[in-house]
Amino acid sequence: MSNWSLKGNLLAAAAVIAVAAPLPAGAAGYLLKEQSASGQGTSFAGATANGMGDATGLFFNPAALGAIEGNQAVGVLSGVFPTSKTSNARGTRATRLGGSTILGTSDPGDIGMDAVIPSGYLAYTVSPDVKLGLAITAPWGLSTDYPESWTGRYHGIHSSLLTINISPTVSYRLMPDLTIAGGLQFQYAKARLSQAVDFGSILAATGVPIAPGSRDGVGEVKGDDWGVGFTAGMLYEPAKGTRFGVSYRSSVFHELDGDSKFEGVPATPALQASFAGSPVRAKVATPDIISFGAYHELTSSIAVMADAQWTNWSRFKELRIRYRNPLRTDTVTDENWDDSWFFALGAAYKWNEKLTLRFGVAYDQTPVSDQYRTPRIPDEDRYWVSIGAGYQVTDSIRTDIGYSHIFANKAKMDLRDNLTGSDAFRGNLSADYKAHVDVIALQTRITF
Repeated sequence: MSNWSLKGNLLAAAAVIAVAAPLPAGAAGYLLKEQSASGQGTSFAGATANGMGDATGLFFNPAALGAIEGNQAVGVLSGVFPTSKTSNARGTRATRLGGSTILGTSDPGDIGMDAVIPSGYLAYTVSPDVKLGLAITAPWGLSTDYPESWTGRYHGIHSSLLTINISPTVSYRLMPDLTIAGGLQFQYAKARLSQAVDFGSILAATGVPIAPGSRDGVGEVKGDDWGVGFTAGMLYEPAKGTRFGVSYRSSVFHELDGDSKFEGVPATPALQASFAGSPVRAKVATPDIISFGAYHELTSSIAVMADAQWTNWSRFKELRIRYRNPLRTDTVTDENWDDSWFFALGAAYKWNEKLTLRFGVAYDQTPVSDQYRTPRIPDEDRYWVSIGAGYQVTDSIRTDIGYSHIFANKAKMDLRDNLTGSDAFRGNLSADYKAHVDVIALQTRITF
């Protein structure tokens, strides 16, 4: 198989699998950092300064091209295995509805879903000063799944967000020690949400002699959209083996168009009309990100690196679903996320000319406050510990492996139903969450 054919297969596989696979959030919020096995081994410390030295650095900084020699094709597969256990869940109806207990499973168990996240990269040297790059990645995603019988079913059952990002990039060496770069993001997003509907409580509130919780239904919405954004970055190398990087990834605005459907709607004309399936629309904006990175070779065998990343999660103020059906009010979940930081430190040791060993740690701050934590993304602060290795198989082929164990703080949720707006009839909900994530990434790089 020719190099060009192999490169095409790597990128095509990344595109297909990224759309099809469920994506668990491996980092805070619904960001997926898992786009590089060589970076995984250092908890992505130095990634903005392309401490990996390969084309996977394009995901973190388009100016990473400045640290790449020759032409490269890289394929990455990252297995993300989250464990997020829900316990002590307790649901009650609003006081004005009697405050009765919402019957159901209080310990629904593990709500996380395993997945494989692919990515593919190309780097091509046009001239010593001009280089082109292409990255196909899945930068955002989440997937949580509860049993339909759990006590918090009126707040959420299934949640998934899948993305694929196609990013062409060009870099220019402005000075011998300074590279600038920019690129576009063509981003596809697809989402599906479901939750139970307490038709018993809705009917009881209108005077119908029926017990709350005695008549459940299920509602589901799904939609997709394409959006466009951009990336920009700089890479400064004041001395050989020392690099500093800064990059910016813009927000991408989506208007997801799709459909809604409701099952188990009682044969009451008003409810049949209000809960009739209809087209839906939801606005989603991925946050913009500013990253800073440093890489320094202490000796010919030892390198140290660091990264800091600020994410503008405060864009995510609410999750609002608008229905074409004029009888349906918007479904709104208040999010009010905060901006957050990610910090990483790492090191690499060149064992010999073929083998490199890596280690890293990181702190990943959650954007979710206790007041607004929901079952769809029960996020908390995370701590990373990573190891990895790279091996030069031949002059043109290199393989890398990276592993991270991510610990999350215990999370608590306490949601209140005041019977106003779209929160009405969801009930009060409290629960405890304990989570960790294991990530293993494999990578092949071909130089040509």
